[in-house]
Amino acid sequence: MTTRLAGRTAVVTGAGAGFGAGIAERFALEGARVVCVDVDGEAAARIAARLPGGAVPLACDIADGASFARMVEDAVARAGPFDTIVNNAALSQKPSRIAKIAEADLDRLLAVNVKSFYHVAVHALPVLRRRGGGCVINIASVTAIRPRPGMCWYQATKAAVVSITQTMAAELAPDRIRVNAIAPSVGRTAMLDAMFGTDRGEPIDRMVATIPLGRLCEPADIAGAAVYLASDDASFVTGVILPVDGGRLVG
Repeated sequence: MTTRLAGRTAVVTGAGAGFGAGIAERFALEGARVVCVDVDGEAAARIAARLPGGAVPLACDIADGASFARMVEDAVARAGPFDTIVNNAALSQKPSRIAKIAEADLDRLLAVNVKSFYHVAVHALPVLRRRGGGCVINIASVTAIRPRPGMCWYQATKAAVVSITQTMAAELAPDRIRVNAIAPSVGRTAMLDAMFGTDRGEPIDRMVATIPLGRLCEPADIAGAAVYLASDDASFVTGVILPVDGGRLVG
């Protein structure tokens, strides 16, 4: 393992499982000090305990402004001012027709997947500005670019992430803050449970059939892309939406 992120301090949301846990682990192995943030504080603590470099676990509901503000304050107090934030935490939805999602579920989906970026702007970006610059990595989805029936509202939130990423990149460039997004295809994570429960056979087979490389996305795939975007190798890269999708966009 290299040390491409040595000297960095990174906040990773949704770090208690899935893509977030994979990103947190790879960042720590690459030399970063990692703040593992999750709505499940115990899950964040379990991941942080196995990472090198003095990882810090914090509980946070990213949809709640007061919770997000406390998380940022605690992160700075315990790990020092961070220069990198990975906005990975998100919700999915069960496949359904457009009008069949419960309104309360839609409100929560929008609050976690979209409104949380407002809290990032209000509470986290000032830390990066005081550092003199930094890196923001947002986790979008390939379905924001190539949607499919049955996932309308989830896909809409991820399309918002694409727009937010590009707008942030343009607006924050004078502050030397780079902003990019990763667009995964469906991954082997707990989100599959939210989408399909225990019925993973035929639905998963249908999705894999749309991916030319013939498998689901793994946390390590997203972690590798995130390391690149956070590293000096990407020092001239901002406003990019990077598909990590096994070729789904071209399949």
